[in-house]
Amino acid sequence: MKVLGKGIIPVIGLLISGVGQAGSEPEPVGESLSLLSRLSHAAHDQSYRGTYVVQRGSEIESSKILHARIHGEELTRIEVLDGRPREITRDGKETRCYYPVQHKIRIEKGYTRHLFPALIEVPYEQYLRYYDVSQVGMNRVAGRECRRILLRARDRQRFDHEFCADVDTDLILKAVTYDQHHEPLETLLFTEVSEDDPMSAELLKPTYPDSIQWKKVFFPPPVADHLSYQWDIQALPPGFSKILQMSIQSTAVPGAPFEHLVFSDGLSSFSVFIRPLQGEGFRPVQARIQSSALSYYSGTVGQHRIVVVGEVPQEVVTAIGQSMTITEETH
Repeated sequence: MKVLGKGIIPVIGLLISGVGQAGSEPEPVGESLSLLSRLSHAAHDQSYRGTYVVQRGSEIESSKILHARIHGEELTRIEVLDGRPREITRDGKETRCYYPVQHKIRIEKGYTRHLFPALIEVPYEQYLRYYDVSQVGMNRVAGRECRRILLRARDRQRFDHEFCADVDTDLILKAVTYDQHHEPLETLLFTEVSEDDPMSAELLKPTYPDSIQWKKVFFPPPVADHLSYQWDIQALPPGFSKILQMSIQSTAVPGAPFEHLVFSDGLSSFSVFIRPLQGEGFRPVQARIQSSALSYYSGTVGQHRIVVVGEVPQEVVTAIGQSMTITEETH
């Protein structure tokens, strides 16, 4: 997905025409805010159904989506069509991920990942601090005319993003993330989409009638009461803030939880994993682009291993990892 979320969630990279907007001028601030607001409201307030494709690197995944606002409550159901069967439902309180093979439900509260096409969220001013917004032409997606809207990064610590929004409804039909050479890294793309009259709430419920008996796993898991160390990122890119922090008990090293942190600027995100080195031999520093097009860094700080992975430039991921400090607490 982007089903997104910016935790690190799979998204796309279909080849499309080059960006080609060197002469485009950013929209005035007021018009940019209005445009971003329309994109957001179109995804949250309208009823629609469709099929979209997610591609990142060589990985491609398609999903069906149903979305409606019923009696003031926003409801979404996504059915993933490839690989192992799974569904995602969301209401105003929580997101539920159903895994029928494992008979498991992951329940997400207090953490809201982006679900395509709802990729723009308040506060809209945040985007304008780090991206220039401009309209760069027209395209046609899923049989519909759409406006191409570029969010060009103002620095080299994040990527450019392009949306194509339906000319009639402002619904995002396509979303592309470009690398620093303007090659597409990720793409989300409707292959078909239609507006619906108000749907029945029954249509947006999970399709697994026996799921009430399934195992429930809560995400994020409870944070550990106390860690034996404190961490700091000295090279945290401007505009990125922590949206998720959780401590996970390691089965390999009892009594030594490891930390998982997620940072986002509203469009791009990266994760940091910190875990003790207890019983682990030396490993060299690694920095590379993974086959999924995510940037990756692995190294050590004191007696901890640091892994940074995300949809930001490789040099940014490396700088984050190399700038981390960890202080062991003394008692």
